Amino acid sequence: MKRTADVLVVGGGPAGSATAILLARAGLEVCLLEKSHFPREKPCGDYLNPGCVPLLERLGVLSLLEAECPQPIRGMRIEAPEGTVLMGTYPGNGIPPHGYSLPRYMFDTLLFEAARRAGVECHEGCRVMDLIWEGPRVTGVVADSEGQPQSFRASVTIGADGRNSAVARRLNLFSWHPSHRKVALVRRFQVAQDLGDLGEVYLGRAGYCILNPQGGGKVNIGVVVDQRDLPLHRAWEGVFCELLDAYPQVRVKLGDARPLNRLRVVGPLACRAERVAGDGFLLVGDAAGYYDPMTGQGVYQALKGAELAAEAVCKGVITREALGRYAVAYRREFASQDRVCRLLQQIVCRPRLCESVGRHLQNRGEHLLELMGVVGDLLPAHRLLRPGFWASLLVEGVPSLTRLIRCVR
Repeated sequence: MKRTADVLVVGGGPAGSATAILLARAGLEVCLLEKSHFPREKPCGDYLNPGCVPLLERLGVLSLLEAECPQPIRGMRIEAPEGTVLMGTYPGNGIPPHGYSLPRYMFDTLLFEAARRAGVECHEGCRVMDLIWEGPRVTGVVADSEGQPQSFRASVTIGADGRNSAVARRLNLFSWHPSHRKVALVRRFQVAQDLGDLGEVYLGRAGYCILNPQGGGKVNIGVVVDQRDLPLHRAWEGVFCELLDAYPQVRVKLGDARPLNRLRVVGPLACRAERVAGDGFLLVGDAAGYYDPMTGQGVYQALKGAELAAEAVCKGVITREALGRYAVAYRREFASQDRVCRLLQQIVCRPRLCESVGRHLQNRGEHLLELMGVVGDLLPAHRLLRPGFWASLLVEGVPSLTRLIRCVR
């Protein structure tokens, strides 16, 4: 069976659904393929940072999201390995901004159904098997739809199918990060008490643990650890419990908590795409590259990347040069964010430096506010790449931090 559209979007997560909505509203015929069926679980921190809120409003789905009564997240509590605690709220004029926490199966379903209502032709249970080529140009995909092969053709194919993207793999653009090999174990629980409106990050010596409250005593807990530190030949339930033992504060908060879903394990997390656009295709969201979930910027990059992709495709004739301009815009938008993520990871994996930074941030409220603004996608990321930011923050560790900033450029 053949299907033809102006644009073919592969992947029904936030990047794919948002891209499809924007293109359909621009008057294009859009086909959206998703390998799973909604609602579907996804291993994720279930967190939308404050920068996502205006993007969702422009997308026209913020009211739908708020109708689900998500938990507002107004800041972060960060605990360093030796016990130094930072309490930071997101900066804003007047009413402080906030993000949201809610299960990804709810958020993703909401966006996918919004795409359907926007006139997008949506297909669930449709797994991409290969690309269709006309000479050097991608002109569609071959997908397995409930055991039946189908061809979908379009002027441009957008890979929005996440880390481990089938589209990026078929283009031979995909690779795992050579050194950053983190694995995340994620589960939601019902605990005895409400945990408030701050996300919590516990930095350990071999990884970190993140708690995202979801209201009514529900909480998403994720433990991230280097792949090399995982116990071998053990059931994942036992591994998760053992990793949580490194965070006694989290254990106390859990108490006799009741699991709300099955444990999800995903890794390695960091991946790269050699290019994000070419003849007849472009990549959006995690398919264009992913590093680490600690800053919670994944959904923001998916939604902002969708705006950039829609702008590139809607400008007229979809030429190789037009898609190349998307690649330039993508790098301009996210290159500094990527460097900040890598810089923060380099600090976190050095406990003495991490403690030193934490102690000085306790006494420098303006610096902590700036840090929160960047990780909340409210301020430009390059503000944390200025050596002067760190030099004015602390004396000890400045030379090593300066070297770290240089190494992530």
